[in-house]
Amino acid sequence: MDKHPVAWLKNRVSLLDLALGLVVVGLYLTSFHSYLLFHTLAEILRVSMVVAIFMLALNVRNSLDNSSLLFISAAYVFVCGLEILHALASQGLGAFPPDEPNLAAQLWIAARYVESVSLLLAPFVLTRKLKLSSVAAGFYASTVILLATIFIWRVFPACIGEGNQPTAFLTVSEFLVISFFAGAIALLVRHRDRFDKSVTRALVTSMVFSILSELSMALQLGRRGFPFLLGHMLKIVAFYYIYRAVVETGLARPLAVLYRNLKASEQAAARLNEELDGRVLARTDELRGANERLRLEIDVRRRIEEELRGSERKYRIVAENTYDWEWWRDSEGRFIYSSPSCERITQYAADAFLADPDLLLRIIHPDDLPGFVIHQNTIEPGPSLGELEFRIIRPDGSFRWLSHTCLPVFDESGRTGGRRGSNRDITERKRDAESLRESESRLRRLSSQIMTAQETERRRISRELHDDLGGALAVLKLRMNLVAKKLSPAPADIREEGRQIMELIDQIIDNVARISRDLSPSILEDLGLVPGLRRLIENFGKIHKIEVASDLAGLDAPLSKDAQFMLYRILQEALTNIGKHSRAKNASVAVRQENGRLLVTVGDDGQGFDAGAKDMKSAAEKGMGLATMKERAHMLGGTLEISSEAGLGTRVILVIPVGEKGGA
Repeated sequence: MDKHPVAWLKNRVSLLDLALGLVVVGLYLTSFHSYLLFHTLAEILRVSMVVAIFMLALNVRNSLDNSSLLFISAAYVFVCGLEILHALASQGLGAFPPDEPNLAAQLWIAARYVESVSLLLAPFVLTRKLKLSSVAAGFYASTVILLATIFIWRVFPACIGEGNQPTAFLTVSEFLVISFFAGAIALLVRHRDRFDKSVTRALVTSMVFSILSELSMALQLGRRGFPFLLGHMLKIVAFYYIYRAVVETGLARPLAVLYRNLKASEQAAARLNEELDGRVLARTDELRGANERLRLEIDVRRRIEEELRGSERKYRIVAENTYDWEWWRDSEGRFIYSSPSCERITQYAADAFLADPDLLLRIIHPDDLPGFVIHQNTIEPGPSLGELEFRIIRPDGSFRWLSHTCLPVFDESGRTGGRRGSNRDITERKRDAESLRESESRLRRLSSQIMTAQETERRRISRELHDDLGGALAVLKLRMNLVAKKLSPAPADIREEGRQIMELIDQIIDNVARISRDLSPSILEDLGLVPGLRRLIENFGKIHKIEVASDLAGLDAPLSKDAQFMLYRILQEALTNIGKHSRAKNASVAVRQENGRLLVTVGDDGQGFDAGAKDMKSAAEKGMGLATMKERAHMLGGTLEISSEAGLGTRVILVIPVGEKGGA
């Protein structure tokens, strides 16, 4: 900075600045004569500066290396258009009836939005090569839509309300525009290295005056008071500095702007040239080392290739003699390789698959072909392991089951090279499995028949115990009563013996009745499953002195007679095991329905056992109780699980499906 104030002022203030000052003062003086004249002259001055900006930018656009200046020039043309409409809409001119201040305010704030947003976006197009026609088309479309919201659709918010007072929208918009200008200043400062210093200074000054103008407008006390006049004059100054940035600085000295980056590149090239000799020597040493490393790498690669050829021979020996059918297919499904073992499995030679890629699909069994096609279209294109079982039909009409496994093949660069497939003939295993299933099915049918016969025999023995032995014991008790009456004069020891015999007969009658009920609970047939289970639980608690909590609310599902007897037997066996082995003090029986299933849980707080070890015991060691329970559950179409740990009690969980016709 010059020490003398006059010299500093002379370097900073040009004749154009002084002319602007005089024009602004003159404009202000016209406001005393007519506000409308002041307003019209202010708009004409701003429009004149915008025309000058755009015309010069249009003619020298090809020499600009900074797209932001071209973008700003185009933006201000459309801001100028909105300014002209704002001037014509001023109250008193009557260009757009009705003659009221709201329209002028709407056009003013619309122009401010376009101006502030354009300046905010300008730094983002610094490095882009813009076409003036494309930029103009974008601004044209945006301005047309904006004007349509004001003149046609009339959805633009009101800016002047009752009593000619600014609305909340206008006030908020003024401060929002101020924030856009502030953001534009921050972005410009951030990218200041891409602008000439004078351009940066002029643009920042313009936006500062725009902020002051908007503050003046936002804080005005009346629509035509001094703050309003000040806002217009500040806006003229803001436009002037845009003119300075784009015309005087960006265009009057275009060569300085154009070659600024070139000079920086030349300086960098000069520095690079100074270092070039050293770099050439260093690079020569690097090349010598690289040549030596390359020679060593060639030797290593030669050894690797020899090893690969050896590995290929080994792989081919293995592949050609493998028992399974190995293949390699590309991404289109064409065979790249097929092992000779395919002829043993399919009765087709390997060359047949190489010559006809569709042969594989033709020999797959029609029932299995859709599944293979889905596998081929969904699994094989992916990177994961694929597995599938399907049948093929030989030329002689026989078929073979194949277990297919495939994995993707990748080359050194990681690109997929198709899929490798391994196919094992599992026909005999499938036949063995089918035979095993048939044997298991026959065994289960036999087991069902045995249990049915067993239940029938239980009922027969129960009836004989109840009718024959029970009746005989009742007659015996009656006759003993007659004998006791005749022995009343007998000695006391004989009468005591008779009394003990009567008690023994009563115990035998009770045991016979209990055994008869256990063999075939007649209460199931007489009263139904729920009363029968309640009687079973009640008798169990009395006999074993164990407190049993029961919840049988879920047993309202209809069950067949056979299903009721099977469910009864399962619970009977579960409670019997608790009484014999658990040493429990408490037990529980709960039944509930859930999603079409009947869930029955029997638990206790006894000593428990190792369930895994228990299952490993033979049937002879653990008895037929648990096996019978599981078999009955299977006959009901359900499952039975036993969970137990030493010291933590035991839980038996039975799950069977229920429907309108009951269980299985």
